[in-house]
Amino acid sequence: MTKTTKQKIKADISGRNWEWQDRWVEPPIPVRGGANQRTHGVTVLRDGRILIFHQAIPAVLIYSPDGKLLKKWGDYPGAHGLTHIFRGNQELLWLTDEILGLAELTDLSGRVLARLEKPNLPIYQEKPFVPTWVAEDSVKGKPVRLWLADGYGSHFVHAYDCDGRYEFSLTGEEGAGRFSCPHGIAIDPRPGHQGALLVADRGNRRVQEFDRNGKYLGTWGADFLHSPDGFNFRGEHCVMAELYGRITIVDGKNQLVDFLGEQKNARHLAQWPLVDRSLLFPGLFNSPHHAAWGPQGEIYVVEWIRYGRITKLVPLD
Repeated sequence: MTKTTKQKIKADISGRNWEWQDRWVEPPIPVRGGANQRTHGVTVLRDGRILIFHQAIPAVLIYSPDGKLLKKWGDYPGAHGLTHIFRGNQELLWLTDEILGLAELTDLSGRVLARLEKPNLPIYQEKPFVPTWVAEDSVKGKPVRLWLADGYGSHFVHAYDCDGRYEFSLTGEEGAGRFSCPHGIAIDPRPGHQGALLVADRGNRRVQEFDRNGKYLGTWGADFLHSPDGFNFRGEHCVMAELYGRITIVDGKNQLVDFLGEQKNARHLAQWPLVDRSLLFPGLFNSPHHAAWGPQGEIYVVEWIRYGRITKLVPLD
C-alpha cells in the first residue's frame, strides 16, 4: 500500500493555505474489472464516512474519516456519476454506469430502489445512450422531478417525473446553445438558488442554468472555466472538479473564488489522462472528475486516471 504523503500548498487566487494529502487512500485490488479502476465519484455521508465510486468490482467503497475501508459493494464496471440525496432521514445514492447504460437509485447497502430508463427518442437510432449523472429535485424531502444527463451519448439532459416517467428533454438550445458533453448536473441548494438545475456543459466550458420546468435562467463561468465536470456545495460555496487539471471554487454569486492544485499542462502530458504514475505529483492534479466537501471544509477529490487517485485537501487557515 502506498503511504499517504502530506505537504502545504497555496490556492492560486486567494493564497489560502491547504494541506495536500496525496493518495489519502488507495483503492483495494478489485475482484474483477481492475484494468480500469478510475475513480469517478465521491461524497461524504451524514455520519462523516467517505464514499467512493470507481470503475471496478466492487464499485462502491466506504471509508471511515481516518481512511479505513469499512464496506464495499456494487457491480458497476462503468461507474461514473454519483449523486448523494436525502429523502426524509434516509440517505440514498443515484449511480450511473456508462458501460451498462444504467441510472439506478440505491440505498447505502446497494439495494436497488428505482431506475431511469432510456427515453424512446429518434436520436437513439443514431447515438448510444451513455448516462453520466443524475440530479433529484425535491421539496420537503420528496422528489418532484428527476434529471438525467446523457453526457457521452445524445448530449441531452432528460427530465422525468417523481416516479421516473420520462417527460421531456433539454438540448441546450433552450438557453446559451446546444450542449457539448453535459457531463454533470445538480440541483443548486444554495441560498437564492434553490431548485435551479445546473448543467456542467463541459465541452462548451460553461455552466447553463434552468428552473425545474426547463426554463433557461442563465449561463456563468465562461470567463474562467475550462472543463467543468460537476458540482458539490457547502454553504454559499460550490466546488467543481475540472478535468484538465484543477479544482475550482465559486461563491454564492457564481463568481470565482479559487483554483486549487492547477497543473496547466496536464492534458498535454503523454497519453493523458492515463499517464504513468511517475508523472503524478503531490500538489498538482492530473484529471479531477469529482470533488466533495467534508464537514470541516476539507475537500476530497477523485481523478479519472487509470487505477484511480484520491486526494484530501485540508484548509489550514
